[in-house]
Amino acid sequence: MRRRFLLAGGSALLASAPLPAVAGAGAHKAGPYRVKDLRVVSGPSPFAGGCPGARFDDTTITGHELEPAITVNPANPRNIVATWKQDVGPVSTRSDLVASSLDGGKTWKRRTIPGLTVCTGGTADTGSDPWLSAGGDGTVYFSGLAADQSTEPPMTAVVASRSRNGGRRWSAPATVAAPLAGNETDAITASPRLAGHAYLVWANFVFAALPRTNTVEFSRTTDGGATWSPPVLVDQPGPFAIDQAPRLLVLPDGTLLAVFLRVDFELGLGQLYAARSLDEGRTWLPPVLAGSKPILPTIVDPETGIPLPQPGFPSAAVAPDGTVYVAFEDSTSPTSGAIGVARSRDDGRSWTSATLPGVRGFAFEPAIAVDSHGTVGVTWYDLRNDRPGDAALTADVWFAHSRDRGGSWRQTHVAGPTDLRTAPLPAHNYVGEYQGLAALRGRGFAAIFTMAAPQARNGPTDIFFARIGPGR
Repeated sequence: MRRRFLLAGGSALLASAPLPAVAGAGAHKAGPYRVKDLRVVSGPSPFAGGCPGARFDDTTITGHELEPAITVNPANPRNIVATWKQDVGPVSTRSDLVASSLDGGKTWKRRTIPGLTVCTGGTADTGSDPWLSAGGDGTVYFSGLAADQSTEPPMTAVVASRSRNGGRRWSAPATVAAPLAGNETDAITASPRLAGHAYLVWANFVFAALPRTNTVEFSRTTDGGATWSPPVLVDQPGPFAIDQAPRLLVLPDGTLLAVFLRVDFELGLGQLYAARSLDEGRTWLPPVLAGSKPILPTIVDPETGIPLPQPGFPSAAVAPDGTVYVAFEDSTSPTSGAIGVARSRDDGRSWTSATLPGVRGFAFEPAIAVDSHGTVGVTWYDLRNDRPGDAALTADVWFAHSRDRGGSWRQTHVAGPTDLRTAPLPAHNYVGEYQGLAALRGRGFAAIFTMAAPQARNGPTDIFFARIGPGR
């Protein structure tokens, strides 16, 4: 939902130094990657006529789409599934949508989650925070939030659904966490090896009510999403701190690793933490500090005074050899930006960090993935091509990859320029709070992201897919 705390200045930023090489000296080690396919995945809203009986429907914006996530089905690598928030308004979102492709991203079919919101036959006023993951057995899992907007703050449930035919049909959502004022920032991860096993993490917080105690929590299914375990505590910070945006990885030995952001108001720090579970989430070891940085003042557009996008949510991925990578925002001014990459080679026990080279201008919302060869890919937006004084706030989507664990990187322009000022809700970071990246079989990546004008055709924003791979 929209009541979460957005940490100014890039959230859990790590003190980091530049990585050694970018397109130039040393960059030949990475080799060129190119955008092989770029297309719109979203389309005209299925709710263009509104949703009879839905409260707050008059606050939604038809065709306004944000916060996409993506997964590639390991049981059928040509099956790619994406999700996003559909018809987002300042108070309510009509529902989350899902799109699936069975031909590697060339064509897509859009579907709803039955019973997720009033718009799809349920009772919730709004859906939010959609997330996806496909397991080794081919089951695709969806998680999200379903909220009653009549209370302040909203009473929000964490829900999950499943598809056994590549995203073409979905089960009615199961309630994983009962409605509470503060359930937020869910993420679901399917097991790559254990059939029917998937894991869901989320935060619970109400930042306006400090001091208070809040949590990161975990649940799992072992029967393909039919039932979910009672919530288990992953972390509980002090009364003047907030945990949010947990991301969960399954390491090669089966260890579960939860990476999350902590905002510590008492210390004035944004901190990145990682917690491990050795028993499939039944218990969790104390979290390890991966890095921290002082909370910075909100970075604003100097021309309008409106805050620039800075949700600060981490993105995490694990390589076949067990190396863990976390991408995060590290911008310090409207014209000085960076994307940081933290790395752990010992299952999250210790961490080092550096920044991607060649990032110029304010940078935000990275997504990270690792392919089966160990190639690391990162997408992000930055404002390097924005021209001060013109009418537009110009952003481009970029991709960088490394074949040597971050020793050298090569950049590729993916999409843009797009004008963020044409997006109707700056309070939603113009493009939402996160975008998605997933590895394709072999070498290459599937990216999903939000674009405004002039690219958007079905409303103020559209969701775009890009297939990025080596060579021509």
